Amino acid sequence: MTEHLKGRVLLIDDDPQIRKLVSGCLVSAGYVVQTAVDGLDALTKLRAGLPDLIISDLNMPCMPGRELLAVVRKRFPQIPVIVITSDAPDGMPAGVAADAYCHKSGFGFEQLLETISDLTRKPPLRTAPPPVDNKPVQARWDKNGDYIIYCEDCLREFSVPRVLHMGRDEKRTICLYCGKFVHFLVAEHSDGKQPDAAHPVIVLLSPRCKNQGG
Repeated sequence: MTEHLKGRVLLIDDDPQIRKLVSGCLVSAGYVVQTAVDGLDALTKLRAGLPDLIISDLNMPCMPGRELLAVVRKRFPQIPVIVITSDAPDGMPAGVAADAYCHKSGFGFEQLLETISDLTRKPPLRTAPPPVDNKPVQARWDKNGDYIIYCEDCLREFSVPRVLHMGRDEKRTICLYCGKFVHFLVAEHSDGKQPDAAHPVIVLLSPRCKNQGG
């Protein structure tokens, strides 16, 4: 008989040994675990479905834990978060958006499981905002005449060169950080002209940091 599953956990850490160790403990305790290697990888996993709880390291490449947790707190505030890190508690950066803290070299799995159980049984009373609806965002020009675009998935801005014409009003591109398709509108340039066939507008580029999570 299959044991009743207790919930879904997203575990984010760039150390494969930590991912293997912690995920093995959680799976043995009845949790469904998905892993990510950094914050950008975690955002990709979150697009596919939201977990009941997030466990994240702070020191990671591409998008560190502190930035990821700020994105999670803004976009998914209803999801409780546990930080696992080698930083001392009194050395943690101010403003880290987490509900609990575990030190990598000092926490026991029983303590971690108790913390997860407490947070999933009585999650924080934070209201989820409306989901990202993929409405076009307003791009702006930079000093070189390229576009500066805001991604509502990773909450980062990126620039796009004008190299491929795709219509006069609404455009689309891929966020250079998280790989999300972004629809955008273009304001008039400082010379008062809209882009046209002589000034093509968009290129589909690969994300700047690509890692594979489990």
